[in-house]
Amino acid sequence: MNKEELDINQELEQMRQAYAALKERYDKQQIITEDLLQKAMKKDVRRLFLSKKSTVCAAAVLAAAIIFFYLRGYEWWIIISLGIFGLLSVLGVFWAYKGVREEDIYNGDILSTAETLRQFKKRYVILVSGICIYFFAFVIAGMFYLTTMNISTEIMWRRGIIVAVLCVGSLTLEYNSAKRLLKACDDIIERLKMKDER
Repeated sequence: MNKEELDINQELEQMRQAYAALKERYDKQQIITEDLLQKAMKKDVRRLFLSKKSTVCAAAVLAAAIIFFYLRGYEWWIIISLGIFGLLSVLGVFWAYKGVREEDIYNGDILSTAETLRQFKKRYVILVSGICIYFFAFVIAGMFYLTTMNISTEIMWRRGIIVAVLCVGSLTLEYNSAKRLLKACDDIIERLKMKDER
């Protein structure tokens, strides 16, 4: 073997070693990327299902409020309105989440899961819009009720301001919560697409 062939063999060996090192780094990077994707996916899935899981707690709080208002002798329309609101909200949440399952997001068919999540987003926007409209109508009815009470104008204004602040605060919280949930849903769909492309 002459010197030229020896040099070529050494260069080939160096290239093989460099390729092996590069492949190892690439494989490690892929594992890290996959791990980061899974962690981000779990965080988004947790946020996605938080509304569904918190529905039971919200229904219990609303039921306690209805009982409290009934025992305190509040007007019947307030109690009935809250009851209807609670019933429609709980049914609406289960309607919005129809067909959306955690195990499908992790292990199901990517295309059908992404389509299910898109349908969920549409239903969830309808649900939140309905809740806001009902809440707004309830507040307007409450304001009219305040004007019919036999109280001074100053007390009526104070109560009206408290109701308005609570209304704006509640709607702001609902908006921010819905925005985060819909973003988590978009992120899950995006990650499913990335998974599909691999």
